[in-house]
Amino acid sequence: MEPLPLPTSLAEVEQLIVALYQPNPPETVSRIQEVLQRLQKSPGGWQLAQSLIGNPNDNIKFYAALTIIVKLNKDSANLTDDEAKELLQNILGWTIASCTQGVAPFVIKKLCIALVTFFIHFSQLWPNCLRHFLYSLDLGRATPIEALDDALDTNIIVNNLEISKLKVAIWFATSLVEEVGKTDMNSIKYVHVHERLVRNAPDLASLLARGFLPSDDTYQVQGESLVCFQAWILYAQRLSSNTDVLVIHLRELVSPALNCFAVDGLFQPASELFSDVLSNYSGFFTEAHYAALGSLFDSEWSAGHYDRVVHGDHEIEGISFGLLMLAYGDAKVSDLMCSTDERSQRFLGRLAGLLDADGYLVGEDSIFVPALEFWATFVETMIDNIYSKEEANVNVWRPHAEQHLKSVVSNCWRKAQWPPAETFAEWDSNERVGFTDARKDIADMLQSIFTLENLTLVSFFSGLFLQALSVQSWAEVEASAFCLGSLSDCITEDPQYDVELSKVFASPFFDLLGQAQGPVPLRLRQTGLLLIERYCEYFERHSEYLPHALNLLFAAVGDPVLGGPSAKSISTLCSSCRCILTSEAPAFIMHYQTIRRRQVLDSLAEERIILAIASIIQAISDSNQKLTVFENLYSIIKADCERAVQLKQQPSMLNLSDPNFLRGVEQPGDVPSADQVSHQLAVRALRSLQSMAKGMQDVKEHVVDIDADPSSANQDPKLSAIQCDILNVLVEMQRTFNNSGEVVEIICVIFRAGFSETESGPFVFPPEVVTNFFSQQRFETPRLGTLLSTACSFVGSLYRGPKNLVASLLAQLLPWVIQMLSSLPEPESDTEVAQNGICFVDKIMTRYPEVVFQIQPSQMLEYFFMFSLKVLDGKEPLPKTASAEFWSNFITLKSESPDLQGTINNAMEHLGPLISQTLIQNIGGNAARSELDKLSDPLKKLVASQLRSRQWLEQALFDQSFPSQQVGNEEKSTFLKKIIGLRGARNTNQVVREFWLACRGSNFSYAS
Repeated sequence: MEPLPLPTSLAEVEQLIVALYQPNPPETVSRIQEVLQRLQKSPGGWQLAQSLIGNPNDNIKFYAALTIIVKLNKDSANLTDDEAKELLQNILGWTIASCTQGVAPFVIKKLCIALVTFFIHFSQLWPNCLRHFLYSLDLGRATPIEALDDALDTNIIVNNLEISKLKVAIWFATSLVEEVGKTDMNSIKYVHVHERLVRNAPDLASLLARGFLPSDDTYQVQGESLVCFQAWILYAQRLSSNTDVLVIHLRELVSPALNCFAVDGLFQPASELFSDVLSNYSGFFTEAHYAALGSLFDSEWSAGHYDRVVHGDHEIEGISFGLLMLAYGDAKVSDLMCSTDERSQRFLGRLAGLLDADGYLVGEDSIFVPALEFWATFVETMIDNIYSKEEANVNVWRPHAEQHLKSVVSNCWRKAQWPPAETFAEWDSNERVGFTDARKDIADMLQSIFTLENLTLVSFFSGLFLQALSVQSWAEVEASAFCLGSLSDCITEDPQYDVELSKVFASPFFDLLGQAQGPVPLRLRQTGLLLIERYCEYFERHSEYLPHALNLLFAAVGDPVLGGPSAKSISTLCSSCRCILTSEAPAFIMHYQTIRRRQVLDSLAEERIILAIASIIQAISDSNQKLTVFENLYSIIKADCERAVQLKQQPSMLNLSDPNFLRGVEQPGDVPSADQVSHQLAVRALRSLQSMAKGMQDVKEHVVDIDADPSSANQDPKLSAIQCDILNVLVEMQRTFNNSGEVVEIICVIFRAGFSETESGPFVFPPEVVTNFFSQQRFETPRLGTLLSTACSFVGSLYRGPKNLVASLLAQLLPWVIQMLSSLPEPESDTEVAQNGICFVDKIMTRYPEVVFQIQPSQMLEYFFMFSLKVLDGKEPLPKTASAEFWSNFITLKSESPDLQGTINNAMEHLGPLISQTLIQNIGGNAARSELDKLSDPLKKLVASQLRSRQWLEQALFDQSFPSQQVGNEEKSTFLKKIIGLRGARNTNQVVREFWLACRGSNFSYAS
C-alpha cells in the first residue's frame, strides 16, 4: 500500500488528525500516523503545533501538545535560551487558557506533560517550575520567569487558586515527578534535573496541603492529591541523594492524607496509598505516624470496616482495609510481637481473625492468603527472636504471641476444610488451583509453627481428629488428617509423638476407611491413605499397625480414583518397612495376583505395586529364600512378556474379552490392532520388570574395596540361572519388537539398575554378558544413543568386576562404539549417538588408555580422532561439548608405561596442529558465544602442557583458512602473546571471549 501524500494545508492536517481518532482499519491508522509523524519531526513542527493548539477540537489540541513533546525531545538542543523561554511562555499560556476555557482534562494533562518535558530539557532555565506554574495560574496568564521574584509566598498563591486551577496544578505536580522519575537518576545528563526537581519540595508541600483541605469538590481534588502524594513518595524512595529534604516536606502531608479515610469515596485510594508505602517504604513514616495509624485501627470507624472485611462480600466490598491492616502489621511485626499492651493485642487478634473471614478459601475469601503470608512472617520473626534474644525478655511476650498462634492454627484448620462436592464443582479452574495452593501454604506455615509448639501442635490436631470422628464430621476429619500429614517431616522418633499418632492410627477411622461402600467420602479416603504413606517411619516403629495399613492400601488399588495414590503409598511404605515385611512377601504376591485376576490395573499403579513387593524381596536375608520368592514374582512378569511375543507372532490369538489381552489396551473402549496390543503388552511387561530391578536395588550403604579382585567369588548357580533367563527374555523382547525405541530404553534402564549395585543380585549381570549384549547391537537399532549412554555407565561400573577381564571387555566394546560412529552419514546427523560415542571413548581413555591405543584394527583410532575433530569444528552444541572435553583430557593424558607414553606423545605430535587449527577456527568466529568457555579448556591445557603449542597456534592463526577478516596480524599476535603468557590461567577465558568478539566484528579494539 502506497504512503499517503503530505498534506498541503493546515485544514488537511486537521482532517488527518480527526481521522486518526475515528474508527478506521489498522492499515489506514498506520498510514495516517506515518504522515503526521513526518510533519511532527519536520522543521515546521513548532509552527504546526502553534497553529493546531487554537483549534476548538480537543483531539486536535491534544495532537498539538503531543507535537510539542516530540519536538522538545528531538530538537531542544537547537533552541537558544531566549527561544526556549519564549516556548515556555507559549505552553504556559496555552495550558492556562485551556483551563479557563473548559477544555477536556486529557488535553490539559498532555499540556502539563509538555511543560514537564520542557523542564527535563531546560531545568536550568526553570528550576522553580512548580512555584512559577502556580504563580502564572494565579495571575491567569503566562508570566516571565524573572517576574517570580515579585510573587507572594507560595502558601498565599495556592490559597488564592480556584478549584479548577488547583486541580490543574496538582496534575502538573503529578506529571512532573512521574516523567522526571522515568529518566536515569545516575546519568550525568539528568542528575541536575533531579536535583532541581527536589528544590520544588516546599512548594509541593504547600500545594498538597491546600489540596487535602475540604472543599466544594473534595472528592476530586483530594483524590488527585492522594495520587500526587503517592507518586512523590515513590520517587523519594528511589532517590539516592537529597532525599532528606524531600522526605521532610512529604512527611508534613501524612496527617492531612490520613484525614482522607473519613471522606466518602476516598477510602479506597487512601488505603492503597498507605498500604503501598507501608509495604515498600515503611521507613518513610515516623513513630508519630505509626501511632496515628494505630489509633485509627483502634477506632469504631475501623471496627466497622474490619467487620465488612470479615463478614462482607469481597467482590463488592473489597479487602482494601484488610490489606492496609496487614501492611501495617508487616511494617511493625517485631514491635507488635514484643508488645503486651491492650491495643497491640487487640490488633493482633484482629489480624488472626482475618484468617476466619466468611466464605471458602480464595474463591469467596480473598483476604486469607495475604493474611497467611503475614502470619508466616510473624512466626519466622518469633523463631528468630526466641533463639537470639535473652530468655527473660522472651518470656514476657511469648505467652501472648503463642495465644494468637493458637487462634491462627484453629482458623487455618477451619479454612483448610473442603467445600461440599457440589460447591467445588461450580468453581472455575483458577479457584480450584487457588484452594489447593492455599492448603499447601497452610501446611508450610504449620511446619514453621511446629518449631515453636512441637508436641502441643500434634496433640491439638490428633484431638480434633478424634473429636470430629466421633460425630462423623468428615470435612473436619479430613482437615485434621491433612494438618497431621503436613507435620510428618517434622516429627521425630520421640515416644511422646508416637503416643499421639497411635491415637489416630488405632482409631475406628481406618476400619471405616476399609469399607468400600462405607460412609467415608472419597476426598477423605484419599487424605487418609496419604496419611499412612506420610508416616512410614511410624509404622516401622509400630509394626502392629502395618498389616492393617497395607490391607487398606491394597483394597483401594482397584479404585479408579484411589488406585494410583494407593499404589504410590504401598510402594513408599513397603520400601521403608521392607525389613519388617519379609515374611509377608509371598502373601503380597498372592494379593497382587488376585487383584490382577479381578481387574486390569492402571499400568503405573501396577509398576508401583511390583516395586513395593520387589523391595521386600530384596530385604530377605536368606539368599535361597530370596531367589525363590523372586522367581514367584518374576514368573508372572515373564508370562506377560511371553504373551506379548506370542501375540506379535500370532495376531489371530487376540481376544479382547480376555483380561490378559485387555492389559494391552491403553484406553478403555479402544479397538486396537493385534500389533498395537502386543507392543503395549511388551512395554507394560518390561516396565514391570524395570520396577522389579529398581526394587531389588540395595538401599544400605556398603564399604567397597576398589582394589579387591572379586574374580574368585563363586556365583550361586540358582542366581546365574535366573540372570540367564532374564537376559534371554530381554533379548527375545528386543528381537521381536525390533523397531520399538521404547523397548530399547526400558532394557537400558534395567541394565543400569544393576550397574549401581555392589552386591550380587538378579539384575547384576556378569560384565561379559553385558558386553556381549551391547556389542551385538546394530547401527539400525532404535535409540542407539541411549544404548551408547548406557555403555558409558557400564564402563563406570567395572570397578566391581574381575579386573583381569576389564581390558578384554573394553577391547570388545570400543571397536563396536567406533563402528557405530563410522556408520553415521555425517558426524552431526545423530547428535545423541555422536555425543555418547565420544563420551564412551573419553571415559575409557582416561581410565584405561592402553585399551584405546591397542585397538585393532588401528585405523579405527585414527578414524575416531578425525571424527571428534570434525565434531569440534561443527555446530551441534552437545556433541561439541563432549568433543571439547575429550580433547582436554587427551592433551594432558599421561601413562606410567614408557612405551604407552611414547605412543601418546607421537599421537600428540601428529594431532597437535590439527587440534590447534580446529580451536582457532572456533575462537576466530565460528563458535557460538555459549561455547567459548568449553573451547577454552582444551586451549588452556594445550598451552600449559605442550611445548610446541605456540608454534601450532601461530600456524593456525595465520593460516589462509582463518575465518575472520575483522582482525589483522597485530591483533592475532597480541592474542597469541596473551594466551601463551597466561599459561592456562583462568583469565584465558576472557581473552578468548574478547578475541572472538573482535573476530565477529563487534567494533572491539583488541590490541592493547
